[in-house]
Amino acid sequence: MTLQISEAVVWQETADGVSLYHTETGDFRTLNETGSRIWMLVASDGEREPVVSKLSGEFAGGNTGMLRRILVDVHEFIGSMIENGLIEERLS
Repeated sequence: MTLQISEAVVWQETADGVSLYHTETGDFRTLNETGSRIWMLVASDGEREPVVSKLSGEFAGGNTGMLRRILVDVHEFIGSMIENGLIEERLS
């Protein structure tokens, strides 16, 4: 499955994080540091596993508990973004 930022979303990286505006719903939000990092990885990598892998390398080291937490958090974040129409998931 490939992840893609919705064409209805205008976004930019700011000093406060990533700011998103959904042009169809009027939803505006600024992501925190973690959400911004995940968003940027989705924008550049387009798949869940590379996002999880890169975050795990940056933050978990060899800590398996942290690896599991990162996996859960990434999937929850992406699921929420898909549910809100900000990210789309398509068959590769």
